[in-house]
Amino acid sequence: MQNPINRSLFVLVTLLLLGMVFIISPAQIPVIIFKASLVSLAAILGYWIDYLLFPHMRPGVIDKIEKDPIIRASIAIRRAIIIFGTILGISMAL
Repeated sequence: MQNPINRSLFVLVTLLLLGMVFIISPAQIPVIIFKASLVSLAAILGYWIDYLLFPHMRPGVIDKIEKDPIIRASIAIRRAIIIFGTILGISMAL
């Protein structure tokens, strides 16, 4: 279980930075919202790419083969790399 203070602190800092951008340059707010939605869409797309390419090797499913911690860690790292690549690709393309 994660500490809820960490999440609320992250939200507070994000809102503070968004408020600073609004004060400095209000015309940039739609651009920030557009970019944030693209990153969110890319994360979802990366998750589904991983799910469709490797439906039998998911990080949360424990199989007879996947009881080894190294294999389970490599599955989670593979998913993170695929999601990272999708986010990076979409962020650089648009």
